[in-house]
Amino acid sequence: MEHQADRNVNPPQAQGPHDVPQLDARGAARRRFTRAGVGAAGVILTLHSQPGMAAEQVLTCATPSGFMSIKTASHNPQNSCSNNRSHGYWKNHGSAWMSSAGTNPDAKFGDVLAARGDYAGLANYTLMQVLERPKEAKEIKEIDRNNVAMQIVTALLNARSSARAGIPSVLPEDKVVAMWDEFTLTGGYKPTGSATPWTGAEIAGYLETTFR
Repeated sequence: MEHQADRNVNPPQAQGPHDVPQLDARGAARRRFTRAGVGAAGVILTLHSQPGMAAEQVLTCATPSGFMSIKTASHNPQNSCSNNRSHGYWKNHGSAWMSSAGTNPDAKFGDVLAARGDYAGLANYTLMQVLERPKEAKEIKEIDRNNVAMQIVTALLNARSSARAGIPSVLPEDKVVAMWDEFTLTGGYKPTGSATPWTGAEIAGYLETTFR
């Protein structure tokens, strides 16, 4: 069946050699997310920005169900990712964990998030180690090959930081924890009840689209 979104797309305009657009960080993340397999399932992923939106205005991003229904959080001003940071930020700003997110970077992963199944080996590593992946902890990279645990920790810190700042987040803490629990219990995550479960790589790719 032809998708309505396909009928509404204007034919692409020819581009000269100097007109190729450059992807920003979120655009690159969306490309990685699509390559992870969601695009092959026929899902159209798009993030809209308000026309003329100034750089200092609140950024918005899509919830998991928003991706699946081709809707975005730009239609819901309470779904904000303006306070979200990348894993690189949290990895390099350990001093901000307590002040911004009320979280100790030396807390054990298993004391904060369930370490079960294929991820049971992360239990005694610290949250910071899961982000840093130090050379002396090679097991982390072997366990978390698709970076899903790393991005879940990042999303958790962002959720807690947003809550402390009084900013409603596109992914509050209970949603982040529920995503992780469903994934580690079932091996996938359904953004909607009828959706094909996302793999770990797809979860990590989606979470990255919510980071600044």
